[in-house]
Amino acid sequence: MTATVREACADLAVTVTALGEQVLVVEMPDRTLDGASPAAAFSAAYVLADAVGSPAAEPDLPTAFFPETDPAEPVQESLGGVPGCNVDTEPELAADWALAAIRAREAWALSESQGRPAAGAGIVIAQPDTGVFPHPELDGVDSAGGFDTLDDDTDPTDPLDGFNPGHGTATASVVVSPTSLTVIGSAPAARHMPIRAIESVIRVTQVSVAKAVDWAVRNDAHVITMSLGGLPSFSLHDALRRAVAGNVIVLAAAGNCVRQVVFPARYDECVAVAGVNAGDGLWPGTCRGSTVDISAPAQNVWRAARSGGVEQGQGTSFAVALTAGVAALWLAHHGRDVLIAEARARGETVQAMFMRLAKGTARRPPGWDPGEMGAGIIDAEALLGADLDLGVGQETVTLAQGVAPAPVGSVASLLAETVGATAADSVDLHRFGPELVAAVLAHAVAGGQESAPAAAVSPQLAAAVTDSELSRWLGVDRRTVRG
Repeated sequence: MTATVREACADLAVTVTALGEQVLVVEMPDRTLDGASPAAAFSAAYVLADAVGSPAAEPDLPTAFFPETDPAEPVQESLGGVPGCNVDTEPELAADWALAAIRAREAWALSESQGRPAAGAGIVIAQPDTGVFPHPELDGVDSAGGFDTLDDDTDPTDPLDGFNPGHGTATASVVVSPTSLTVIGSAPAARHMPIRAIESVIRVTQVSVAKAVDWAVRNDAHVITMSLGGLPSFSLHDALRRAVAGNVIVLAAAGNCVRQVVFPARYDECVAVAGVNAGDGLWPGTCRGSTVDISAPAQNVWRAARSGGVEQGQGTSFAVALTAGVAALWLAHHGRDVLIAEARARGETVQAMFMRLAKGTARRPPGWDPGEMGAGIIDAEALLGADLDLGVGQETVTLAQGVAPAPVGSVASLLAETVGATAADSVDLHRFGPELVAAVLAHAVAGGQESAPAAAVSPQLAAAVTDSELSRWLGVDRRTVRG
Protein backbone atom coordinates (compact mmCIF):
# COMPACT_ATOMS: atom_id res chain seq x y z
CA MET A 1 0.00 0.00 0.00
CA THR A 2 2.86 2.39 0.76
CA ALA A 3 4.19 2.08 -2.79
CA THR A 4 0.70 2.61 -4.21
CA VAL A 5 0.28 5.80 -2.21
CA ARG A 6 3.66 7.10 -3.33
CA GLU A 7 2.77 6.37 -6.95
CA ALA A 8 -0.60 8.12 -6.63
CA CYS A 9 1.17 11.17 -5.18
CA ALA A 10 4.09 11.10 -7.61
CA ASP A 11 3.52 14.71 -8.65
CA LEU A 12 3.66 15.91 -5.05
CA ALA A 13 6.54 16.04 -2.60
CA VAL A 14 5.25 13.66 0.07
CA THR A 15 6.51 11.41 2.81
CA VAL A 16 4.61 8.24 3.70
CA THR A 17 5.00 6.65 7.11
CA ALA A 18 3.18 3.86 8.91
CA LEU A 19 1.39 4.68 12.15
CA GLY A 20 0.57 1.22 13.43
CA GLU A 21 -0.50 -1.65 11.22
CA GLN A 22 -3.66 -0.10 9.78
CA VAL A 23 -2.81 3.56 9.14
CA LEU A 24 -0.51 5.31 6.67
CA VAL A 25 0.26 8.98 7.14
CA VAL A 26 0.90 11.03 4.00
CA GLU A 27 2.65 14.31 4.77
CA MET A 28 3.14 17.15 2.31
CA PRO A 29 5.93 19.44 3.52
CA ASP A 30 5.31 23.16 3.10
CA ARG A 31 1.59 22.56 2.58
CA THR A 32 -1.22 23.06 5.05
CA LEU A 33 -4.95 22.53 5.28
CA ASP A 34 -5.43 25.79 7.18
CA GLY A 35 -6.67 27.64 4.12
CA ALA A 36 -8.87 24.85 2.81
CA SER A 37 -12.54 24.52 3.55
CA PRO A 38 -13.42 21.31 5.41
CA ALA A 39 -15.53 20.19 2.46
CA ALA A 40 -12.61 20.59 0.04
CA ALA A 41 -10.20 18.84 2.39
CA PHE A 42 -12.52 15.86 2.84
CA SER A 43 -13.20 15.72 -0.89
CA ALA A 44 -9.47 15.49 -1.59
CA ALA A 45 -9.17 12.70 0.97
CA TYR A 46 -11.89 10.68 -0.78
CA VAL A 47 -10.12 11.14 -4.12
CA LEU A 48 -6.88 9.84 -2.59
CA ALA A 49 -8.65 6.87 -1.01
CA ASP A 50 -10.21 5.94 -4.36
CA ALA A 51 -6.90 6.37 -6.18
CA VAL A 52 -5.05 3.92 -3.90
CA GLY A 53 -7.92 1.49 -3.26
CA SER A 54 -8.20 2.31 0.43
CA PRO A 55 -11.53 1.97 2.29
CA ALA A 56 -11.10 5.46 3.72
CA ALA A 57 -8.80 8.45 4.08
CA GLU A 58 -9.11 11.55 6.22
CA PRO A 59 -7.49 14.97 6.25
CA ASP A 60 -5.60 15.88 9.41
CA LEU A 61 -7.75 18.97 9.66
CA PRO A 62 -7.12 21.58 12.38
CA THR A 63 -10.46 21.99 14.12
CA ALA A 64 -12.05 24.44 16.55
CA PHE A 65 -14.41 22.02 18.27
CA PHE A 66 -13.01 22.28 21.79
CA PRO A 67 -13.80 25.88 22.78
CA GLU A 68 -12.08 27.04 25.93
CA THR A 69 -11.83 30.65 27.05
CA ASP A 70 -9.18 32.18 29.24
CA PRO A 71 -10.18 33.78 32.56
CA ALA A 72 -8.45 36.98 31.45
CA GLU A 73 -11.11 37.36 28.77
CA PRO A 74 -14.61 38.69 29.51
CA VAL A 75 -17.10 36.01 30.50
CA GLN A 76 -19.25 35.25 27.46
CA GLU A 77 -22.98 34.85 27.68
CA SER A 78 -22.85 32.35 24.85
CA LEU A 79 -19.95 30.42 23.44
CA GLY A 80 -20.70 27.74 20.91
CA GLY A 81 -23.98 25.89 21.31
CA VAL A 82 -24.39 26.19 25.09
CA PRO A 83 -25.82 29.48 26.44
CA GLY A 84 -23.77 30.73 29.36
CA CYS A 85 -20.90 28.33 28.66
CA ASN A 86 -18.66 30.02 31.20
CA VAL A 87 -19.70 31.52 34.52
CA ASP A 88 -18.22 34.23 36.71
CA THR A 89 -15.21 33.36 38.84
CA GLU A 90 -15.78 32.36 42.47
CA PRO A 91 -12.90 33.84 44.49
CA GLU A 92 -14.35 32.50 47.73
CA LEU A 93 -13.63 28.89 46.71
CA ALA A 94 -10.73 27.33 48.62
CA ALA A 95 -7.66 26.49 46.59
CA ASP A 96 -8.22 22.77 47.25
CA TRP A 97 -11.99 22.58 46.79
CA ALA A 98 -11.63 20.29 43.79
CA LEU A 99 -9.50 17.86 45.80
CA ALA A 100 -12.19 17.80 48.47
CA ALA A 101 -14.88 17.11 45.85
CA ILE A 102 -13.08 13.99 44.62
CA ARG A 103 -11.89 12.95 48.12
CA ALA A 104 -8.25 12.90 47.05
CA ARG A 105 -6.73 13.65 50.47
CA GLU A 106 -8.76 10.84 52.02
CA ALA A 107 -7.40 8.50 49.35
CA TRP A 108 -3.81 9.52 50.11
CA ALA A 109 -4.44 8.92 53.80
CA LEU A 110 -5.95 5.48 53.10
CA SER A 111 -2.84 4.39 51.21
CA GLU A 112 -0.54 5.76 53.91
CA SER A 113 -2.50 4.02 56.68
CA GLN A 114 -2.03 0.67 54.91
CA GLY A 115 1.65 1.22 54.21
CA ARG A 116 1.07 1.42 50.46
CA PRO A 117 2.47 3.89 47.90
CA ALA A 118 0.40 7.05 48.27
CA ALA A 119 -0.50 10.07 46.14
CA GLY A 120 0.40 8.27 42.91
CA ALA A 121 4.01 7.49 43.83
CA GLY A 122 5.83 5.62 41.09
CA ILE A 123 3.10 6.08 38.46
CA VAL A 124 3.86 7.91 35.19
CA ILE A 125 1.16 10.23 33.87
CA ALA A 126 1.62 11.31 30.24
CA GLN A 127 -0.05 14.47 29.06
CA PRO A 128 -0.33 15.31 25.35
CA ASP A 129 -1.08 19.05 25.36
CA THR A 130 0.62 22.36 24.50
CA GLY A 131 3.68 21.41 26.52
CA VAL A 132 4.81 23.03 29.76
CA PHE A 133 6.89 26.04 30.76
CA PRO A 134 8.76 26.71 34.04
CA HIS A 135 6.20 27.68 36.66
CA PRO A 136 6.39 27.92 40.46
CA GLU A 137 3.42 25.55 40.78
CA LEU A 138 5.40 22.81 39.04
CA ASP A 139 8.55 23.21 41.12
CA GLY A 140 9.51 19.84 42.55
CA VAL A 141 7.40 17.75 40.18
CA ASP A 142 9.03 14.40 39.43
CA SER A 143 9.70 14.40 35.69
CA ALA A 144 9.54 11.26 33.56
CA GLY A 145 10.96 12.98 30.50
CA GLY A 146 8.94 14.42 27.66
CA PHE A 147 8.66 14.90 23.92
CA ASP A 148 7.46 17.28 21.22
CA THR A 149 5.64 15.55 18.37
CA LEU A 150 5.26 18.82 16.48
CA ASP A 151 9.02 19.47 16.25
CA ASP A 152 10.07 15.82 16.72
CA ASP A 153 12.44 16.45 19.60
CA THR A 154 12.70 15.82 23.32
CA ASP A 155 11.90 19.38 24.40
CA PRO A 156 8.20 19.68 25.43
CA THR A 157 8.49 23.39 26.29
CA ASP A 158 5.35 25.40 25.58
CA PRO A 159 6.38 28.39 23.39
CA LEU A 160 3.46 30.35 24.88
CA ASP A 161 1.97 31.44 21.59
CA GLY A 162 -1.33 30.58 19.94
CA PHE A 163 -4.80 30.80 21.48
CA ASN A 164 -4.17 28.79 24.66
CA PRO A 165 -0.66 29.66 25.85
CA GLY A 166 0.09 27.82 29.05
CA HIS A 167 -2.77 25.34 28.73
CA GLY A 168 -0.53 22.31 29.28
CA THR A 169 1.01 23.90 32.37
CA ALA A 170 -2.44 24.71 33.78
CA THR A 171 -3.72 21.17 33.34
CA ALA A 172 -0.45 19.69 34.62
CA SER A 173 -0.77 21.66 37.84
CA VAL A 174 -4.11 20.13 38.80
CA VAL A 175 -2.76 16.62 38.40
CA VAL A 176 0.83 16.69 39.69
CA SER A 177 1.57 19.93 41.59
CA PRO A 178 3.24 19.08 44.93
CA THR A 179 1.46 19.49 48.26
CA SER A 180 3.77 22.33 49.30
CA LEU A 181 2.30 24.72 46.72
CA THR A 182 -0.93 26.71 46.28
CA VAL A 183 -2.33 24.42 43.63
CA ILE A 184 -2.13 20.77 44.69
CA GLY A 185 -2.49 18.01 42.14
CA SER A 186 -4.72 15.02 42.66
CA ALA A 187 -1.61 12.79 42.32
CA PRO A 188 1.20 15.00 43.63
CA ALA A 189 3.71 12.15 43.99
CA ALA A 190 3.24 10.85 40.45
CA ARG A 191 5.84 11.30 37.71
CA HIS A 192 4.87 13.70 34.92
CA MET A 193 5.51 13.12 31.20
CA PRO A 194 4.56 16.27 29.25
CA ILE A 195 4.23 15.87 25.48
CA ARG A 196 3.82 18.91 23.26
CA ALA A 197 1.36 17.63 20.67
CA ILE A 198 -0.91 20.60 19.90
CA GLU A 199 -0.52 24.33 19.42
CA SER A 200 -3.74 25.01 21.29
CA VAL A 201 -6.88 23.14 22.30
CA ILE A 202 -8.80 24.90 19.54
CA ARG A 203 -6.28 23.85 16.87
CA VAL A 204 -6.11 20.11 17.39
CA THR A 205 -4.66 17.87 14.70
CA GLN A 206 -5.15 14.20 15.39
CA VAL A 207 -1.96 12.67 13.97
CA SER A 208 0.31 14.61 16.33
CA VAL A 209 -1.81 13.45 19.28
CA ALA A 210 -1.73 9.85 18.01
CA LYS A 211 2.06 10.07 17.82
CA ALA A 212 2.08 11.41 21.38
CA VAL A 213 0.01 8.48 22.63
CA ASP A 214 2.33 5.99 20.93
CA TRP A 215 5.42 7.76 22.30
CA ALA A 216 3.97 7.69 25.80
CA VAL A 217 3.27 3.95 25.60
CA ARG A 218 6.73 3.19 24.25
CA ASN A 219 8.26 5.19 27.08
CA ASP A 220 6.40 3.39 29.86
CA ALA A 221 3.54 5.77 30.66
CA HIS A 222 0.88 4.24 32.89
CA VAL A 223 -1.87 6.86 32.48
CA ILE A 224 -2.53 9.17 29.52
CA THR A 225 -4.72 12.24 30.02
CA MET A 226 -5.95 14.32 27.07
CA SER A 227 -7.44 17.75 27.73
CA LEU A 228 -8.34 18.22 24.08
CA GLY A 229 -10.86 17.11 21.51
CA GLY A 230 -12.16 17.28 17.97
CA LEU A 231 -12.96 14.89 15.15
CA PRO A 232 -12.79 11.10 14.99
CA SER A 233 -9.49 9.88 13.60
CA PHE A 234 -8.27 6.51 12.34
CA SER A 235 -4.75 7.28 13.54
CA LEU A 236 -5.74 8.38 17.05
CA HIS A 237 -8.31 5.63 17.51
CA ASP A 238 -5.75 2.96 16.62
CA ALA A 239 -3.20 4.54 18.98
CA LEU A 240 -5.75 4.45 21.80
CA ARG A 241 -6.46 0.78 21.11
CA ARG A 242 -2.75 0.01 21.29
CA ALA A 243 -2.47 1.90 24.59
CA VAL A 244 -5.42 0.12 26.19
CA ALA A 245 -4.15 -3.25 24.98
CA GLY A 246 -0.87 -2.36 26.70
CA ASN A 247 -2.73 -1.84 30.00
CA VAL A 248 -2.43 1.94 29.96
CA ILE A 249 -5.37 3.91 31.35
CA VAL A 250 -6.48 6.50 28.77
CA LEU A 251 -8.78 9.42 29.60
CA ALA A 252 -10.08 12.40 27.63
CA ALA A 253 -12.13 15.50 28.30
CA ALA A 254 -15.77 15.25 27.23
CA GLY A 255 -15.52 18.69 25.65
CA ASN A 256 -16.73 22.23 26.16
CA CYS A 257 -19.58 24.36 24.91
CA VAL A 258 -20.77 22.27 21.95
CA ARG A 259 -23.08 20.06 24.05
CA GLN A 260 -22.22 16.69 22.44
CA VAL A 261 -19.20 14.71 23.64
CA VAL A 262 -16.29 15.11 21.23
CA PHE A 263 -13.52 12.73 20.16
CA PRO A 264 -11.39 11.02 21.44
CA ALA A 265 -13.50 10.99 24.63
CA ARG A 266 -16.40 9.55 22.66
CA TYR A 267 -14.49 6.38 21.81
CA ASP A 268 -15.26 3.30 23.89
CA GLU A 269 -11.53 2.96 24.53
CA CYS A 270 -11.43 6.29 26.40
CA VAL A 271 -12.68 7.28 29.84
CA ALA A 272 -14.87 10.31 28.99
CA VAL A 273 -14.93 12.91 31.77
CA ALA A 274 -17.58 15.63 32.08
CA GLY A 275 -17.45 18.65 34.38
CA VAL A 276 -19.22 19.77 37.57
CA ASN A 277 -19.14 22.78 39.87
CA ALA A 278 -18.43 23.15 43.59
CA GLY A 279 -22.06 22.42 44.43
CA ASP A 280 -22.00 19.06 42.58
CA GLY A 281 -24.11 20.49 39.77
CA LEU A 282 -23.03 20.43 36.16
CA TRP A 283 -20.73 23.13 34.84
CA PRO A 284 -22.91 24.89 32.21
CA GLY A 285 -20.34 24.43 29.47
CA THR A 286 -19.74 20.72 29.87
CA CYS A 287 -20.43 18.40 26.98
CA ARG A 288 -22.71 15.61 28.13
CA GLY A 289 -24.68 12.57 27.05
CA SER A 290 -24.79 8.80 27.25
CA THR A 291 -21.13 8.44 26.25
CA VAL A 292 -19.89 10.23 29.40
CA ASP A 293 -18.34 7.78 31.89
CA ILE A 294 -17.65 9.90 34.97
CA SER A 295 -17.54 13.54 36.11
CA ALA A 296 -15.12 15.72 38.08
CA PRO A 297 -14.67 19.43 38.93
CA ALA A 298 -14.47 21.76 35.94
CA GLN A 299 -15.90 25.10 37.07
CA ASN A 300 -13.42 27.56 38.58
CA VAL A 301 -10.74 25.04 39.43
CA TRP A 302 -7.62 26.75 40.79
CA ARG A 303 -4.65 26.15 38.50
CA ALA A 304 -1.33 27.55 37.37
CA ALA A 305 -1.66 30.63 35.15
CA ARG A 306 0.63 31.72 32.35
CA SER A 307 1.33 34.90 34.35
CA GLY A 308 3.30 32.78 36.81
CA GLY A 309 0.59 32.98 39.44
CA VAL A 310 -2.56 31.06 40.22
CA GLU A 311 -6.12 31.68 39.02
CA GLN A 312 -9.36 29.83 38.36
CA GLY A 313 -9.99 27.99 35.13
CA GLN A 314 -13.05 26.43 33.54
CA GLY A 315 -13.37 23.43 31.28
CA THR A 316 -13.45 19.66 31.18
CA SER A 317 -9.68 19.92 30.64
CA PHE A 318 -9.38 20.19 34.42
CA ALA A 319 -11.97 17.49 35.12
CA VAL A 320 -10.05 14.90 33.12
CA ALA A 321 -6.70 15.92 34.62
CA LEU A 322 -8.07 15.48 38.14
CA THR A 323 -9.51 12.10 37.20
CA ALA A 324 -6.23 10.98 35.63
CA GLY A 325 -4.62 11.70 38.99
CA VAL A 326 -7.17 9.46 40.68
CA ALA A 327 -6.29 6.69 38.22
CA ALA A 328 -2.67 7.10 39.30
CA LEU A 329 -3.67 6.87 42.98
CA TRP A 330 -5.45 3.58 42.26
CA LEU A 331 -2.52 2.10 40.34
CA ALA A 332 -0.06 3.10 43.05
CA HIS A 333 -2.26 1.86 45.91
CA HIS A 334 -2.69 -1.67 44.55
CA GLY A 335 0.48 -1.89 42.48
CA ARG A 336 0.24 -1.76 38.70
CA ASP A 337 1.65 -5.25 38.16
CA VAL A 338 -0.87 -6.64 40.64
CA LEU A 339 -3.72 -4.91 38.82
CA ILE A 340 -2.56 -6.19 35.42
CA ALA A 341 -2.60 -9.74 36.79
CA GLU A 342 -5.98 -9.25 38.45
CA ALA A 343 -7.46 -7.79 35.27
CA ARG A 344 -6.19 -10.68 33.16
CA ALA A 345 -7.65 -13.14 35.63
CA ARG A 346 -11.03 -11.49 35.05
CA GLY A 347 -10.64 -11.35 31.28
CA GLU A 348 -10.42 -7.57 31.07
CA THR A 349 -7.88 -4.81 30.56
CA VAL A 350 -6.67 -2.55 33.34
CA GLN A 351 -8.64 0.22 31.61
CA ALA A 352 -11.85 -1.80 31.78
CA MET A 353 -11.25 -2.68 35.43
CA PHE A 354 -10.62 0.97 36.30
CA MET A 355 -13.79 2.09 34.51
CA ARG A 356 -15.86 -0.61 36.21
CA LEU A 357 -14.65 0.29 39.68
CA ALA A 358 -14.67 4.06 39.14
CA LYS A 359 -18.28 3.90 38.03
CA GLY A 360 -19.24 1.52 40.82
CA THR A 361 -17.78 3.78 43.52
CA ALA A 362 -18.72 7.17 42.05
CA ARG A 363 -20.49 9.65 44.30
CA ARG A 364 -23.96 10.34 42.93
CA PRO A 365 -25.59 13.50 44.37
CA PRO A 366 -29.39 13.77 44.63
CA GLY A 367 -31.00 14.34 41.23
CA TRP A 368 -27.95 13.11 39.34
CA ASP A 369 -28.66 12.18 35.68
CA PRO A 370 -26.39 9.27 34.70
CA GLY A 371 -27.63 9.41 31.13
CA GLU A 372 -26.08 12.86 30.79
CA MET A 373 -23.16 13.02 33.24
CA GLY A 374 -22.00 9.44 33.68
CA ALA A 375 -22.05 7.25 36.77
CA GLY A 376 -21.34 10.11 39.17
CA ILE A 377 -18.48 12.21 40.52
CA ILE A 378 -15.20 10.33 40.86
CA ASP A 379 -14.55 9.33 44.49
CA ALA A 380 -10.88 8.54 45.02
CA GLU A 381 -11.18 7.11 48.54
CA ALA A 382 -14.06 4.81 47.66
CA LEU A 383 -12.24 3.65 44.53
CA LEU A 384 -9.08 2.71 46.40
CA GLY A 385 -11.05 0.88 49.08
CA ALA A 386 -13.26 -1.07 46.67
CA ASP A 387 -13.12 -4.83 46.24
CA LEU A 388 -11.70 -5.60 42.80
CA ASP A 389 -14.76 -7.73 42.00
CA LEU A 390 -17.18 -4.85 42.56
CA GLY A 391 -19.68 -4.71 39.71
CA VAL A 392 -18.33 -7.69 37.75
CA GLY A 393 -21.00 -8.59 35.22
CA GLN A 394 -23.39 -6.00 36.65
CA GLU A 395 -22.46 -2.73 34.96
CA THR A 396 -25.57 -0.78 34.01
CA VAL A 397 -26.46 2.84 33.41
CA THR A 398 -29.89 4.02 34.47
CA LEU A 399 -31.35 6.36 31.87
CA ALA A 400 -34.13 8.83 32.43
CA GLN A 401 -37.61 7.54 31.61
CA GLY A 402 -38.27 7.62 27.89
CA VAL A 403 -34.58 7.98 26.93
CA ALA A 404 -33.40 5.29 24.54
CA PRO A 405 -29.86 3.94 24.80
CA ALA A 406 -27.41 5.29 22.24
CA PRO A 407 -26.74 3.07 19.21
CA VAL A 408 -23.49 1.15 19.05
CA GLY A 409 -20.67 3.13 17.49
CA SER A 410 -19.34 6.51 18.49
CA VAL A 411 -20.25 8.30 15.24
CA ALA A 412 -23.64 6.59 15.07
CA SER A 413 -24.48 7.67 18.61
CA LEU A 414 -23.52 11.28 17.84
CA LEU A 415 -25.77 11.31 14.77
CA ALA A 416 -28.62 9.78 16.78
CA GLU A 417 -28.28 12.48 19.44
CA THR A 418 -28.21 15.38 17.00
CA VAL A 419 -29.98 14.40 13.80
CA GLY A 420 -32.22 11.40 14.42
CA ALA A 421 -32.32 7.71 15.18
CA THR A 422 -32.05 6.62 11.53
CA ALA A 423 -29.42 9.15 10.40
CA ALA A 424 -26.57 6.65 10.41
CA ASP A 425 -28.42 3.81 8.72
CA SER A 426 -27.75 4.64 5.10
CA VAL A 427 -24.21 6.04 4.95
CA ASP A 428 -20.79 4.41 5.24
CA LEU A 429 -19.60 5.72 8.61
CA HIS A 430 -16.09 4.35 8.18
CA ARG A 431 -15.61 6.42 5.03
CA PHE A 432 -17.71 9.47 5.86
CA GLY A 433 -17.77 9.49 9.66
CA PRO A 434 -15.14 12.21 10.20
CA GLU A 435 -16.85 14.60 7.78
CA LEU A 436 -20.27 13.93 9.29
CA VAL A 437 -18.91 14.69 12.75
CA ALA A 438 -17.30 17.87 11.43
CA ALA A 439 -20.69 18.97 10.11
CA VAL A 440 -22.44 18.16 13.40
CA LEU A 441 -19.90 20.02 15.53
CA ALA A 442 -19.73 22.98 13.14
CA HIS A 443 -23.50 23.24 13.53
CA ALA A 444 -23.09 23.23 17.30
CA VAL A 445 -20.41 25.92 17.23
CA ALA A 446 -22.69 28.02 15.01
CA GLY A 447 -25.35 27.95 17.70
CA GLY A 448 -26.92 24.53 17.46
CA GLN A 449 -30.38 25.88 16.68
CA GLU A 450 -32.71 24.71 13.93
CA SER A 451 -32.08 27.99 12.12
CA ALA A 452 -28.28 27.64 12.24
CA PRO A 453 -26.79 27.35 8.75
CA ALA A 454 -25.76 23.89 7.60
CA ALA A 455 -22.05 23.31 7.08
CA ALA A 456 -20.96 22.83 3.48
CA VAL A 457 -20.15 19.19 2.74
CA SER A 458 -18.14 17.46 0.04
CA PRO A 459 -19.91 16.33 -3.14
CA GLN A 460 -18.98 12.74 -2.27
CA LEU A 461 -20.82 12.88 1.05
CA ALA A 462 -23.77 14.72 -0.47
CA ALA A 463 -24.13 11.97 -3.08
CA ALA A 464 -23.82 9.18 -0.52
CA VAL A 465 -26.52 10.33 1.90
CA THR A 466 -29.91 8.71 1.32
CA ASP A 467 -31.64 9.31 4.66
CA SER A 468 -34.09 12.18 4.15
CA GLU A 469 -33.65 13.60 7.66
CA LEU A 470 -29.87 13.60 7.39
CA SER A 471 -30.10 15.16 3.91
CA ARG A 472 -32.31 17.93 5.27
CA TRP A 473 -30.07 18.47 8.27
CA LEU A 474 -26.97 18.72 6.05
CA GLY A 475 -28.76 21.03 3.65
CA VAL A 476 -28.30 18.60 0.77
CA ASP A 477 -30.67 19.14 -2.15
CA ARG A 478 -31.36 15.62 -3.43
CA ARG A 479 -32.54 16.95 -6.79
CA THR A 480 -29.22 18.67 -7.34
CA VAL A 481 -27.22 15.63 -6.25
CA ARG A 482 -29.14 13.15 -8.37
CA GLY A 483 -29.49 15.44 -11.33
